Amino acid sequence: MKKWIITLCLVIASIISVNAQEEEQIVTATTVEDPAAETAYNEGTALLQQKKYSEALLKFNEAIDLKPNFEKAYLNRAIAHVELKNFKDAVIDYNQAIALDPTPAAYFGRAQVQYELKEPDKAKADYGKVIEMDPTYAQAYYYRGGILFEQGNYDDAIINYNMAIGSKPNYAYAYNDRAGCYRLLNKPDQAMNDYNKAIVYASDNASFYGNRGSLKRQMGKPEEAIKDYDEALRIKAGDYITLNNRGLAKFDAGHYHESLDDFTAVIKLKPDYAYAYNNRGNTKYKLKDYSGAVADYNEALRINPKYEYAYLNRGIAKEMLREEQGACADWQMAFELGVTSAEAYVKNQCK
Repeated sequence: MKKWIITLCLVIASIISVNAQEEEQIVTATTVEDPAAETAYNEGTALLQQKKYSEALLKFNEAIDLKPNFEKAYLNRAIAHVELKNFKDAVIDYNQAIALDPTPAAYFGRAQVQYELKEPDKAKADYGKVIEMDPTYAQAYYYRGGILFEQGNYDDAIINYNMAIGSKPNYAYAYNDRAGCYRLLNKPDQAMNDYNKAIVYASDNASFYGNRGSLKRQMGKPEEAIKDYDEALRIKAGDYITLNNRGLAKFDAGHYHESLDDFTAVIKLKPDYAYAYNNRGNTKYKLKDYSGAVADYNEALRINPKYEYAYLNRGIAKEMLREEQGACADWQMAFELGVTSAEAYVKNQCK
């Protein structure tokens, strides 16, 4: 076969956007007309705070039976339903709470549940209601921005993150997610500024360091990326995605033996992670361990038989072992699975 330019394909598994998991707002009862309903409600609220959700549910049922228009009981019962993953029941309770007292908190809670039910447009509409009632409600802008992000509408997502930050200048998650938008819009400098701000306001968040590290790697700064991944792993030891990404940065920096160690650590943590086998195979290739590389690509393909880049890379390693027929078969499979660059290998190296 003719000699051909060899391009190994590594896989990065970085997290661009991290949605905040913020606690539901539990509502405390003020004095109500029915003391028995209030007692049941307060007991339910105490149980809710103790994370005894099923028991809390029974108390809120009791309060509502005694006082059917007890809107705060509907709100807190909705929270209990959410924690128990009874999302449809939670929507019913939020509907009732809104009918009795249409507060921003009630619309916000319903929006969160609509998202869980995979109704993003309904969720956006409810976040819009929240914002109409309270234009300073930072979380509503943030979560609406998150939906727009997922829908690929990065410019409008940025507008919402801007508003969230305007209402809450230290909103670390909003900076992080806005940075994700800037990355996807190919504005790395603006993304870097936002990751830096996110870290200033939440220096203990491993994901923010991981995201910034991935951006630095994307910008061709692997040594700086490694430092961010180190910090992320200091905060959250044993995170296999961060270990994988640090391995990629070490690969980029030419630290192949250290890179190999990271990918091996990933495989120990998550033996079914095909990307780590592919990436370790690429590292072994760089260290001229072609047989070891093929063994890793084999394992990646055992886990995921349609892993197109593992076929491409295995073909390259087989070519170095002079397994010409096997190399061509792998490149042909990679091409059939959608790797357009594999066609050049087939045309130029195979009979």
